[in-house]
Amino acid sequence: MSLLQKLFKQTFIYGLATVLPRMLSFILVPLYTKVMPPGSYGEVTLIYAWFAIFNVILAYGMETAFFRFYNTSEHRKSVAGTALISIGASTLIFVVLAL
Repeated sequence: MSLLQKLFKQTFIYGLATVLPRMLSFILVPLYTKVMPPGSYGEVTLIYAWFAIFNVILAYGMETAFFRFYNTSEHRKSVAGTALISIGASTLIFVVLAL
């Protein structure tokens, strides 16, 4: 496989993982507004917004670093363990601080 084909394939996969959840959210808006009263839909939307904010804060770009080093490293278990421990510890710290 040529380098350009590999680039397009990886870009497509990464892009799909980024775009698909947003498209799904957009497509489901009519269903949500039909099933839920406006107040409940507003609460759900607010919760989703908070999840998006906390996802950025708690993950701090670790998924990008994980994929970069996992694909190029000989020590894949170490890379996966470090990412898991790092995100788990920071999440635990933020949860304790939130209480």
